[in-house]
Amino acid sequence: MRTFHRNLDYYTRLASRLRIFAGFCLCAIVCAHDIPSDVTVQLILKPDSGRLHLLARVPLQAMRDIQFPEQERGFLDFDRSEAVFADAAQLWISNAIDLYEGDRLLARPRVIAARASLESDRSFSSYDSAIAHLHGPKLGNDVRVAWNQVLLDVEFEYEIRSAASAFSIDPKLARLGLRVVTVLRWLPRPGVERALEFTGNPGLVRLDPSWMQA
Repeated sequence: MRTFHRNLDYYTRLASRLRIFAGFCLCAIVCAHDIPSDVTVQLILKPDSGRLHLLARVPLQAMRDIQFPEQERGFLDFDRSEAVFADAAQLWISNAIDLYEGDRLLARPRVIAARASLESDRSFSSYDSAIAHLHGPKLGNDVRVAWNQVLLDVEFEYEIRSAASAFSIDPKLARLGLRVVTVLRWLPRPGVERALEFTGNPGLVRLDPSWMQA
């Protein structure tokens, strides 16, 4: 009889532990589903007379732990999301990017403009069209689209000493998804554009490397 009770207690404890383990596994699966598998970030960087402009485009679904206002049936409420967009831009984008002028880390930027775009929008094909889009008409609640099918476009502005300085960037954007690809276009001066592509967190990238650094 004692052996029977000991065996019963053992199997009861084992079943309890298995339930706890299954719960952890289920939680891990649910959390993993909240993280996008593939995320593409677009950045455009341009210095200009005491200012460094950074334009960024990031899928809204990559910015977790933020409650974006919704209309009925789960559509994004554009009218009530203005302030949330600026906060999300700082939390998930500018806080994850370090920019250097020479060896000097630049102070955190100001958010000049932040707005939502449809996935079909092609304004980030150039700096000029992206700026025009960021300061043009905004999407309103007549547009019916789920929040996780929307892109967030942002213009950041950094204070710099000279547009002729050597700049570097250290993007730490890997937390946006399981696989994050960053496409950066660097416009150091009129008529010059350099395209770079990173996967994950590449570390410090010198945008104007000397021949030894290159």
